[in-house]
Formats: sequence, C-alpha cells, structure tokens
Amino acid sequence: MADAKASPTSPRPQGRLFDARLLALLALAILSWLPRHAGPIDLRWDGAVYYVLGTSLAEGRGYKLLNEPGEIDADQYPPLLPAVVAAHQMALGTDDPQVVGRWLRLTFFVVFCLFIGATYVLLRAHLSANDALVGSLLCLFLIHTHLLSDFCFPEIPFGLLTVLFVVCHERMQRKLRAGITSALGVVAFALRTVGVALLAAWTAESLVKRRYRDALFRAAVTLLALLGWQAYVSSVESSQAYRRPAYEYQRADYMFYNVSYARNIRLLDPFIPEKGYLSLVTGVRRVGHNVLRMPGAVGESTSTVEGYWFERVKQLTLGRIPGRAVGWLSSLPPVCIGLLTFTGVALLLARRQLLIPLYILLYLAVLCLTPWPAQFPRYLTPLAPFLALSFVTCLRAFKDRFDASASRRTRALGAALVAGVLAVIFAQQLLSLARIYTAEHQRVAYDSGGRTVSYRLFFYRDSYQALDEALDWLKPRAKPEDVVANSMPHWTYLRTGLMAVMPPFEADPAEAQRLIDTVPVEYLILERGQAFDTEPFILPVVQSFPDLWREVYAEPEGRLVIYQRVGARPAARRAPAARP
Repeated sequence: MADAKASPTSPRPQGRLFDARLLALLALAILSWLPRHAGPIDLRWDGAVYYVLGTSLAEGRGYKLLNEPGEIDADQYPPLLPAVVAAHQMALGTDDPQVVGRWLRLTFFVVFCLFIGATYVLLRAHLSANDALVGSLLCLFLIHTHLLSDFCFPEIPFGLLTVLFVVCHERMQRKLRAGITSALGVVAFALRTVGVALLAAWTAESLVKRRYRDALFRAAVTLLALLGWQAYVSSVESSQAYRRPAYEYQRADYMFYNVSYARNIRLLDPFIPEKGYLSLVTGVRRVGHNVLRMPGAVGESTSTVEGYWFERVKQLTLGRIPGRAVGWLSSLPPVCIGLLTFTGVALLLARRQLLIPLYILLYLAVLCLTPWPAQFPRYLTPLAPFLALSFVTCLRAFKDRFDASASRRTRALGAALVAGVLAVIFAQQLLSLARIYTAEHQRVAYDSGGRTVSYRLFFYRDSYQALDEALDWLKPRAKPEDVVANSMPHWTYLRTGLMAVMPPFEADPAEAQRLIDTVPVEYLILERGQAFDTEPFILPVVQSFPDLWREVYAEPEGRLVIYQRVGARPAARRAPAARP
C-alpha cells in the first residue's frame, strides 16, 4: 500500500485498469488450477442437484428432479446454472457426468479466472494499483474461492456477474448502462435468488440520490425478476402434483431440495423439524444470533475460516492453554478483521459511493434470515471482492491518518501496523491453501461404465470414498425399480441410475418407518462422517424394526452400512391431498 490513493471525494483514481498486476493475478489463478485440472467437476451435494435439473432441461422434460419418484417440479434453485449444464449436455450430445463434467470443470476454470480479473478491475476503479492488487490477492488466496470453483455450484459465476454489474454501473456511459446492468442483474438473480439484494441496492442508490425516474425503472426490473420467480414457485406449490406428492413426506418443509427456501427457513431447525416453526420471538432471536456472528463470518471471508485460525493459535501456544481458551483466541482475528471491514463499508457510505456498501448490507441482512450459519463461508464468497474493497479502504484510511503526522516515527508505525496485519492474513491464507491442496485434496477412484475413474477432489475423505464404493456394490445388485434413501440422493441417482430420496427427518422411528413405506424405500444407507449424516434418522428405524431390514453391506471401518428391506415391499401410496 505504498502508492498514493485518490482523494476521498474522487469516485475512482485515474490510470489504466489493465496492467502487469492483472496479468500476474491471472497467472497465479492459472497456476492454482493446474493441480485440479483433471477429471470432471465435483458433483457432490448441490452440484448433483444442478446437474440432474440440467439433464431434465436438456431432455425437454421440464425443470424436474429426475431422481425423485414422480420426477417432481423443482422450485428451490433458479434455473440458470442448470441451463448452463443443459447447454453443455446438448453441445456434447451426452449426459454422462464423466464427459460433461470435464467440460464443466474447464468452464468453471474460465469463470474463476474472469472472477479474479474482474475483481482487480473493480478494485482498481476505487483504489490505487497496489491497493487493488492487495485486495485482489485477498480474494485469490481465499480458500472458498478455490473450493467453490471446483464444484458445480453457482457462487463463483454469481460473484463474477455481480462484480461485472458494479463495474458496468460505475464506468459505462449512461445510454448503455441501464440496459446492460439490468441484464446482468437479472441474470445474476437467475443464478442465486440472493441477487435480489444487488437489485434492491441498485434501486436504493437511485432513491438516496433522488433520481426518481431511475429508481422507478430499477424497481420495475427488480420486481420483474422477483415476482417472475415467485410466480413460478407459486404455480408449482398450487399444482395438484405438489398437493398430492408421490410419497407422503416428499414435499415436507424439511425436505430442503424439494421445497422453496421460504418454506424451509420457516422451520426453527430444518434438520430437527419436531422443534416446530419460527415465531416472532424465535425469528428475532435467529436474526440477532446471526447478526452477532456476522463480524466473524465477514472476517473469515476476508482471510480464512476460523478452523485454520484455531490450528495456528494451537500451534503458537504449544498446547499450553485449554481448548476453550484456544477457541476464544482463534475467534478474535476474524472478528477484528470483520470489524475493520465494516468500518470500510461505513467509509464508502460516507464518501457517497453507495452501491457497494448498500449491496453488502442488504446481502448480509438476507443472510441473517437463514438458519445455516455453518454455510456462511460459502454464501459470503461471492461477496469477497466487495468485502476486500471495504477492508483495504479501511486500512488505507488508517495509514493515511498516520501519514498525516509530522512525526517520521508515527508514519513508520502506521506503515508497520498495516503491513503486519496484511502479513498475518496472507500467511494464514497461504498456509490454509497449502493445507487444502495437500492434506485435503484426495484421490477419487471408482467404477464408471466398466472403467476406473481416477482424479482428485477437495475434501474427498474416507466417508465419501466409502459411499462411492458402496454405490459400486449396489448398482449391479439393485433392481431398476428400487428406491434408495441416503444423504446425497441426486449423486446416488447419477452414479447408479436408481431413484433416490432422503430419509424422513423424524425422531420417532415408528413414524419414520411409516413414511419410508409410502415411498417405498428398498435400501437404506446409513452414513457417518459426511456433511449430512443419515445415522440419526436411519439407525433408530433399523433397530426398532429388525424384522423389516437386514444388513447387506458394511464398510469395514463402520462409516457406512446398507440395509435392504426384508420380504415384499408395500405398494407405493400417494399422499392425501394437502389442505389449501
């Protein structure tokens, strides 16, 4: 941060946006991709959902979850990423995840590089060249930037579109700006519904500046996107198929892949539905808890996740202090970084650079409504360029205050403090990246169409290898009409071609067994050690009804067990019509 910055009243410094620093950033982005260039993109978790929806679109079957009995209409995710998957499948003439997945990996690599390059262009429009480089490196070295560009998830494409939206809004001529920014905003919303925060900030900016004609146009664009999607969701939820699903719990509010966000987040805990629904008091409490978490979450999205801070503090203290104290100390750095970032947001507001800080605040407000704090690092990754801008803006203002002193010692102290903060953050980021590229970049090996597939994925731990081995075992033994229940039904469908669902999230094993019979499920897969374990829902069922389920496969380390139904399975029963 050695070179001069623009004055606070200037909206952007003068100078070239494309320079050697940008080329260096792109070179680093390419180098970071080389260890993960092989194999198809990661289609676990949500990635398989997007892929299944893309297959449905490519085959002209509508926007449907093909893994579900009855191939139900999807209404959780907006359709743009599935449409991208569908375009790949149609261009390649196949829906084979091994073939299409390799091209999707290449597409996401291009998007990843564009995201880093666009971040520099955005920051360079607000900061000096060196400061923009610092902020861009904070985004490049963020571990979730790498992780999410390795998955078929929408966060990195969404982040790219939002950055392009702001760049076009700030730099294009007025005649072209409205149309292009409108298109980018609507497309971003079609990737992630939280894109409404960007459109709302865009509208609010024009209101604050008293440009009422612009505000009316922007509000119309925002409402068009929002109401269009909500009209589709309403049409799905009001349909007869939704009211009488293929099995009783198919559209239960806790079945988060099968229902809208609005229905899922109204549960107090979507994974423990017996806790009931939000009330005004519990809703306010949820928002309050999330607000308190935000400084730390924002700090993690400008440095690294708290778990890696915990490891570093534990190493530095040599295990001489209790684990609780280590946890408290490790939470301090991200909280402090987050508070500095919020200070930068306040500075941008004070300088009347409104769009970015309004977008940050509205985005965080939407996030505070959700019950998934563990997902905050993922959800905040698209916001990383704007958070980095705010953080670097704060550090620059801090250093400028010291530079204004007549004392050389004071100026040196300010430079040393800023350099120290950045050195600590970059050291943590690089150590975290080294960790995930070595210890957490495991080899994948499984059978696909009679050939062994081998490549590397992040966090492909033993439990996920156990699942793939179990699916390899199950595929030739199951009948085409059999239904499987496990934690990743969409991935199971892609790997085996079998219909697959999640088990019911029911504490009462008798009620869970009754609901399982309405599918009916032929195989229950009990999983341990995954992002979402089925053990709490399946183990009570098989223990309570040993005459109905028998163990047919067990992973030697106990991470996974497959149970098959004993005897004839009950006939599938459609759920009774829901009340309006």
